[in-house]
Amino acid sequence: MSRERPGTTSAYYRACVRYLAIDIGGSKTAVAVVSEGAITGYTTWPSASHASESLDRIISTCLSMIDDISACGVAFGGVFDFPQQTCVRSMHVSGWEGTDISSVLQHALGIPVVTDNDANVAALGEYSLLDQNEDPLLYVTMSTGVGAAFVANHQLIRGAHSMFGELGHLPLGHDKPCNCGQIGCFERAVSGYWLETDHGRPAADVLADPEIHRQWVADIATGLWSACVVLDPAMIVIGGGMSAQGERLLDPLTQALAQKASKSERPPPAVRLGDPTGRTVLVGAAVMAREAERGSR
Repeated sequence: MSRERPGTTSAYYRACVRYLAIDIGGSKTAVAVVSEGAITGYTTWPSASHASESLDRIISTCLSMIDDISACGVAFGGVFDFPQQTCVRSMHVSGWEGTDISSVLQHALGIPVVTDNDANVAALGEYSLLDQNEDPLLYVTMSTGVGAAFVANHQLIRGAHSMFGELGHLPLGHDKPCNCGQIGCFERAVSGYWLETDHGRPAADVLADPEIHRQWVADIATGLWSACVVLDPAMIVIGGGMSAQGERLLDPLTQALAQKASKSERPPPAVRLGDPTGRTVLVGAAVMAREAERGSR
């Protein structure tokens, strides 16, 4: 049975009562309360240029929102060591390395806090909406950067070093250097940050050019197909701000993946777009907080 979208009153989402959800991204930070199936108290602002400024703003915002909150889930836009609850690095904001976000926020807010990479958290939110025949799920977030997560049989796969799903740094074969120190990364070719950096104007304006858009979709298809060969997902969900391209992205991407699958004589994955507003990640943060509270994170 399929589950309802955020904002409904399904039994599933009623289980996520009064959880604080935080999404720390490369370009924006968002905070909300997930309560009785609805996202309430939603507020967002441009991410600060340093981790300490970001944490100060998060704490000052959240202190007015924690009445009757059971726990807090945090999505972090960067490489994150889940067992140690420690930031490894952010590609776009300085000062996060070695920061234990959960401990800092738990001390400041006085409630249990659990943190994970933003793609993992968003995948939990999207997975809660799937039909049973759409398992396993590959979730790919495309915005400032590119991240991914994989959920199979109700389990989020994190890997030996909490680095499973760094799909943005698959080699695509081009010659441009990436912020990660490698050359030719998937993220370097298709992310909003690099489209703006390379062309000197907003990504949406860059992608208005039909030829640039065609190559952009082709690069996305190449990166996703590499992941499909390894993971064999039943469903790919494209989330993040770049998914606001809508059918202009979905239709040619679905076609391109079907063509690649046909050449390899294997079934293509289903593809759909996630929520471009990023609110699904807040639902995932609440799911993660609930599971951590139950001792099953």
